[in-house]
Amino acid sequence: MTFSLPVDLLRQAKIYAAEHDTTVNALVRTILQERLTAEGRARAAALRVLEIAEHGPDSPVDPGSIRREELYER
Repeated sequence: MTFSLPVDLLRQAKIYAAEHDTTVNALVRTILQERLTAEGRARAAALRVLEIAEHGPDSPVDPGSIRREELYER
């Protein structure tokens, strides 16, 4: 399977992957799992809540982006 991505987006993905000791392939797989499975959406929502708790008002996460349903999906 082949994807076509804008050069800037691919560059950013490579940098992010390198900074997080992973690959672009693993990053895409994780993002798709988070978006397409109930467990993944719940895990992603929980991580956003933890990010807010850790950084408080300086958190880059918008609390409005977390839907209640995401936290309770199984």
